[in-house]
Amino acid sequence: MEKRTSVLITFALVIVMIAGLYIFTDWFSQVTGYFLGEGEIKKIAFCLNENGAEFYGSSYCPDCEKTRKLFGQSFKSIHYIDCGKEMENCPNIQSIPAWFIKKKIYYGFKDITELKELGACEYTSFS
Repeated sequence: MEKRTSVLITFALVIVMIAGLYIFTDWFSQVTGYFLGEGEIKKIAFCLNENGAEFYGSSYCPDCEKTRKLFGQSFKSIHYIDCGKEMENCPNIQSIPAWFIKKKIYYGFKDITELKELGACEYTSFS
């Protein structure tokens, strides 16, 4: 019985250690920008700005906040239009979040890879 108990305790400790390591590395990646590469995100934000991209959003929009967090400090480089709570500042936009890139409007949340492609920011790599 003691051997079985020690095996179960060891197994439980291993599971807890693996979960803890996963949580720590995920947190560390988000804080440092290591996973996607903060430098890469900065390059994409600069590229989008150079190509005249505009981001339409609002502080009331969860996906807009997700986009802000995705870019982190580099969001300052993005041309941002605050549409307001009732979309009063964006009469020509149907919904938010929205991106105006290369004379087209794209609705919904876009991740970094999608924005890289839409903005023709192909010189940037995630390696």
